[in-house]
Amino acid sequence: MAVFLLLREIFANVWRKLTWFALGLVIAAHASIAYLGLYLAGEKHLLEPATFIYFYITTTATVGYGDLAPQSAGGRVFDAVWLMLGGIALITAVIAKVTNLVIELWRRNMKGRGDFSARTGHTVVVGWVGGESDKIIELLQQDDASSDDRVVLVDAAAEENPMDGVVDFVRGESLSSESLLIRAGVRGAERILVHTSSDEQTLATVLTINALNPVGHVVAHFESSASAQLARKYAPKLECTSSMATEMLVRAAQDPGSSKVFSELLCVGEGATQFSYKLPQLFASTVGDLYLSLKNDFNAVLIGYQAADAEAPAINPANSTPVKGGVIFYIADQRIEEGHFA
Repeated sequence: MAVFLLLREIFANVWRKLTWFALGLVIAAHASIAYLGLYLAGEKHLLEPATFIYFYITTTATVGYGDLAPQSAGGRVFDAVWLMLGGIALITAVIAKVTNLVIELWRRNMKGRGDFSARTGHTVVVGWVGGESDKIIELLQQDDASSDDRVVLVDAAAEENPMDGVVDFVRGESLSSESLLIRAGVRGAERILVHTSSDEQTLATVLTINALNPVGHVVAHFESSASAQLARKYAPKLECTSSMATEMLVRAAQDPGSSKVFSELLCVGEGATQFSYKLPQLFASTVGDLYLSLKNDFNAVLIGYQAADAEAPAINPANSTPVKGGVIFYIADQRIEEGHFA
């Protein structure tokens, strides 16, 4: 038994190394010799094309329904020796090739060797910082705005996909590598989040991403405000976030409960959350009319408006402020579906 298993493993390895083209040629040759052997054995009832294909597949697959069989002794011997034994070998080869293909695809994703450069409309997260990155991805997946496709995680330190089955994964020598970011599909991504272990690495990555001219929105987290300002200087469209721990400490001391409100507005779970909505270019209204419309239609509260040519949003603008395109910021229990203000 051990010898048989060893031989089968050796045989499977040999077949596995064959290309699909070579395996196809072997199968074609085997079928051709089978047809010729049955012809020489006088098994004419098996040689009609459709009948032969049916008989060949059921026999080599060892199914053997019994509705078709060789009638002569020579035909039966040929069928047993050539079709059955050869069919088992070919099935072993196909199974080995398919298994190897599945394992290789899994290994490519686990080891970060995949290529998602053709993907569009997805989310790219650059940098894996343990629990913080895990929380980022969890929040992304809770929000319908970024659940349209799997997140692509980019890292240079992790040896394998740290969230296998949850995100796709690409790995390279450096997070600021242009080829690595292209493989992650940053050019066609709808949103790109950069959160690394250091401001220097974040800055280098942001500059590389900016050079690739992505179509999506880029957000980067910096611990230092100076680093954030430098990044915005060379990447004007970049949106930066920074640690608000000090500001929140002071605000909570002066206005008790402020930290809870701030946390609630950023949470994607139950309760009111702060969202944004990009208005159509031809949309025209005023802040006051839009405020009432949002409150009546969605029980949402308008808190800010950023005109198309403005660098930052105006928070709590006057009711008379004209609204022409741009982006609104509001608080609601759920996101307003795209196309409502079309």
